[in-house]
Amino acid sequence: MRSSAITSWLCGSLLLALGRTQSIPSTSEGGQTVSTTDSTVQSSPVVSSTSDSGISSSVTTTQTSSDESTTTSSGSSSSSTSPPDVYLQVPELHVGKIELDVDDLNAELTLAAQIASLVEINAGVQVGISKVNITIAEVDAELELIVRLGNLVEIVNRTLTTLNLNPLLINVINEVTDLVDAVVGAVDGLLGSIVNGDSTINFIIDNLGNIVQEVVGTAGGSLSSIVGNYEQNMTYTGAQEILDGGLIQKTYSYSPLNALVNIVFNSLGQVVQAVVVQRNGSGGSSTTSSTARKATAAVRK
Repeated sequence: MRSSAITSWLCGSLLLALGRTQSIPSTSEGGQTVSTTDSTVQSSPVVSSTSDSGISSSVTTTQTSSDESTTTSSGSSSSSTSPPDVYLQVPELHVGKIELDVDDLNAELTLAAQIASLVEINAGVQVGISKVNITIAEVDAELELIVRLGNLVEIVNRTLTTLNLNPLLINVINEVTDLVDAVVGAVDGLLGSIVNGDSTINFIIDNLGNIVQEVVGTAGGSLSSIVGNYEQNMTYTGAQEILDGGLIQKTYSYSPLNALVNIVFNSLGQVVQAVVVQRNGSGGSSTTSSTARKATAAVRK
């Protein structure tokens, strides 16, 4: 009986040693149980030996293996919007220290598109800085600029398509535009007209404040020359009006032709428009020669 118990104990020890050094098959005759799932496999062989004297030995071996895998896929969806015309990206910007002294800095950014005289688009930004001291230190920034010019491109493309189908429109538009500009300029800026023989002398103030003498002959040809300006040849009446956008309208008198002119200035004092609001009629043929000489002499002083 004792030898049988010892034999059973030795067999149990050998089975325990074998279970630690090698894998246990999935099936065996010794009462092995196999449980399998998607991610874990377990095998637990159990061997028991019992002798008459009550000595019992058992060996349990458990093997676990796991396999995890994750796959993620996402289809790239195409953007419904077209790519931008201008794209600027600065993912990381670091500034250690910047010292800047500015005195009278003027900057202008302008975007212009023009097709003949049919379409003209101007978009711009003006910046003015005077006497500024700036110190920048330890700044982290991120910049992303997206500019889309879809509407502008569409306008230009449609205009070009129209002109491509009707190329004669360019000449017609140019002729009509020149005629309209001449008529509008003559009406808004005409200080007065003097008839001198077979010629007509028109005195016109342009949108820069210059006095222009235009001599028109009987054949229809004209000769123009600048003979003065509002500062030298006109008198400020003291009347002014504040307009929208920081504009100022001042009224000047041009005594040689008894005309009143409204001149519009921007915030920098530059002339942006000049419109005649009162002028005299054309003189008779008997006095026009002397009047023309007086007007010409007045603007040349």
